[in-house]
Amino acid sequence: MNPAVGKGLDAITLGDAAFDERFGRLRGRLLGVCTGLVGPDDAEDVVHDAYLKARERIGDLRDPDALEAWLLRIAINLCYTRHQRSRTLRDLLPGLQRQLVARSPDLALRDLIERLPNRQRTVLVLHYGHGYQLEEIAQLLGLSAVNVRAIASRTRRALAVQWLEDRDA
Repeated sequence: MNPAVGKGLDAITLGDAAFDERFGRLRGRLLGVCTGLVGPDDAEDVVHDAYLKARERIGDLRDPDALEAWLLRIAINLCYTRHQRSRTLRDLLPGLQRQLVARSPDLALRDLIERLPNRQRTVLVLHYGHGYQLEEIAQLLGLSAVNVRAIASRTRRALAVQWLEDRDA
C-alpha cells in the first residue's frame, strides 16, 4: 500500500508511479545542486539517499505541489551531513588531498567553497550554480529574503578576499 494514501494525500497525485515520474523529472536538478554542495563523487549517492528518504517520508509532505522544494530540502540536508563527514575525514588526514591532486584554479576555488559554512555554501551553489533567485532560496531554507541577500553578499566578499590571499601566497 502506498504510504501517502494512509496519510491523507491523494493516491493519484503522489502514488508510487507518479512519485517516481516526478522525481525522475527533478533528478537532474537535484543532482546538480548536490554536485555543487558535495562534489561529483558523492552527489549521485546523496540523490539516491534523498529518493529513499522521500519515499519513506512521503506522508510528511502536506502539499504535493511543493514536492520540488521538499525534495531539495531533503537533498540539501543530506549534503550537509555528508559534507560534515568528509570535513571530519579531511581533518583526520591533513594535507592528503593536496598531495594527491595537482592544484588548479578550479580546484582552489572548489576548496574555498567547500570550506564555507553550510548555509553560505548552499546559498552560493543554489544562486550562482543553479540560477535560483534569492527569494526562492529564502523559501527553500526557511530564511528571510533579507537574510539570504546578506549571506550572499558576505559570502561573495569573503571568497574574493580569500581567493586573492591564496593567489598571492
